[in-house]
Amino acid sequence: MANPYHLTTAKRNYHVQPGEVFLSKEDMRITTLLGSCVAVCIWDSHRKMAGMNHIMLPITMEEEFASTKYGNVATFVLYDMIRKEGSLPRFLEAQVFGGASRLALVDAGPAMNVGARNIEITLKVLEKLKVKVVRKEVGGHRGRKIYFDVQTGLVKASFIKRFNFLDERNRSLNNNRR
Repeated sequence: MANPYHLTTAKRNYHVQPGEVFLSKEDMRITTLLGSCVAVCIWDSHRKMAGMNHIMLPITMEEEFASTKYGNVATFVLYDMIRKEGSLPRFLEAQVFGGASRLALVDAGPAMNVGARNIEITLKVLEKLKVKVVRKEVGGHRGRKIYFDVQTGLVKASFIKRFNFLDERNRSLNNNRR
């Protein structure tokens, strides 16, 4: 059966680490693994250029601690990188992934739901930048593996079983009862 995402194993891969931002014009694939973190995949349909960030935490208010691990920094950095390469805003499309919740593991309020807060700040930044979001696969209780094809802009997102936070919680509760 043909791969509908046209993501062949012959392409070079680059794996984006937490807190990292990566941009490419090469015919390659950009990958990452997400739990509560969020990845923004921005593609320039005109220049066939793409970038991805890997947001770990929603926001920092202190300039001296500003880094691309924060949602209020990483997407602006990715946008600036792609614009400096000559991309025009009208050709940019964003896809957003991740933000799984670990709330089921602890009795905490919404402020402790890092995944939901990462999603919220990411979407606000994209709205402020006026970048069209064409796809969102966010939330839930499972991690995701992301494959982003630079030349086509297609993204394959698959769930990762070992990051199913609800299953981990239930196993932990069952073990504690023994």
